[in-house]
Amino acid sequence: MTIQQKGELLSCFDVASYFLVLVDREAGDVITQLKLQKLVYFAQGVHLALFDKSLFKEDIEAWENGPVVRHLRSIFGGFEANAIPAPGEIDFSIYTRQQKEVIYKIYSSYGEHTASYLRDLTHLHSIWQQAIIRPSRVITKEEMRIFFKNHIKNIEDYL
Repeated sequence: MTIQQKGELLSCFDVASYFLVLVDREAGDVITQLKLQKLVYFAQGVHLALFDKSLFKEDIEAWENGPVVRHLRSIFGGFEANAIPAPGEIDFSIYTRQQKEVIYKIYSSYGEHTASYLRDLTHLHSIWQQAIIRPSRVITKEEMRIFFKNHIKNIEDYL
């Protein structure tokens, strides 16, 4: 894994690690691989809508169970429906204030929901519905930017 500098484009693993740190395991909260995929998708979409730039570099694809970052699937797929443990040490200095706020707001808004609820929610998104029938199945960053910009009701909630 490369060392990021603050303000650089994050990796999907950086974003996933931040979500995994936010989990209140003492309260019984968990994140499964499926739920993590959906949280990362929402974070990328909202970041694109608010700032017209990607939060992380990897592509998101439309899979049967909703949007998936293939690289995250290769790392966390073995957990299946089990809880993913907290990451080791995380360098919070690589995240900008905006990146931290978007990730935190997404977790605050969607973290309480089950993986199946989030999967079903993403299945309602036209960008997933369109991408799932394409050969590449990639949901482009431009599609995400436009979709989320058109669907964020209270943009102030994310700033």
